[in-house]
Amino acid sequence: MSQTQNQQVKKYYAALPVGKLQVDDEMDAQRIFDPGWANKLAKMWDPDVLLVATVSKRADGSHFLIDGQHSTRVAEQKEGPDFVRDCMVYEGLTRQQEARLFLAANKQRKPVKPYDNFNVSITAGDPLATRIKKEVQSCGLEIASGTSTNRVGAVQALVYVGEKRDGLLPKVLTTLGTAWGRDKASWDNMAIRAVGMIYDANWDVVQDARLVKTLQRATVAIWKMNAVRATVSGGGSNSRSLPLAENIITQYNSGLRDKKKLLVSPARPAAAT
Repeated sequence: MSQTQNQQVKKYYAALPVGKLQVDDEMDAQRIFDPGWANKLAKMWDPDVLLVATVSKRADGSHFLIDGQHSTRVAEQKEGPDFVRDCMVYEGLTRQQEARLFLAANKQRKPVKPYDNFNVSITAGDPLATRIKKEVQSCGLEIASGTSTNRVGAVQALVYVGEKRDGLLPKVLTTLGTAWGRDKASWDNMAIRAVGMIYDANWDVVQDARLVKTLQRATVAIWKMNAVRATVSGGGSNSRSLPLAENIITQYNSGLRDKKKLLVSPARPAAAT
């Protein structure tokens, strides 16, 4: 905003009920509502660490969100429309100025690296991060910014597996280490996710020794290469790991005649009957 424009705009802090904070459907940028991100925020909801929202107060007295749409909707869902949120309020903005502030709020943020974010979670006493760290250390490994023989840098994969159930992460890391040795390649992001999927979907069925022997039929690189060929273009980490998990399961099940011992795909665990 120019100096002339700034003279026309008031800026102040105010505590406002989330039920009165609106979203402008005519602003293209504000149409981008991600239910998946909102669900993730809901799972880790903590009103004590809710940051300040950026709001535009218009001439008719209405308040429109410039930044903080997802967290505001989660706050309303969790606490109700009368829940009060701290806001930085701009009064007297044009639509163009609102759009520029929105872009500034979303483009000028430097993404936090997964490892750095994990370390901050440890400092904050986050129960999940603390448990994951202990489970990794129980395997004689450390979480690091890069992967080496005794260090795992695939932080997002560790969190993905750790969120599923207690005790799953040590099982996965032990299996990978037994199959491929304590090597940098063993702590691969796709491999950790895929084996985590297999165990989670077949917790009471999978035989550790058989899974180890199955993994030993190929190197990590070859398993991944075959899985990537079956991955839909543009898929995320989960979609890349699912074909890998299914390829491993197919090899694991080969030669098994007892249907009760067969593993099922993580994509359809309900089929295990």
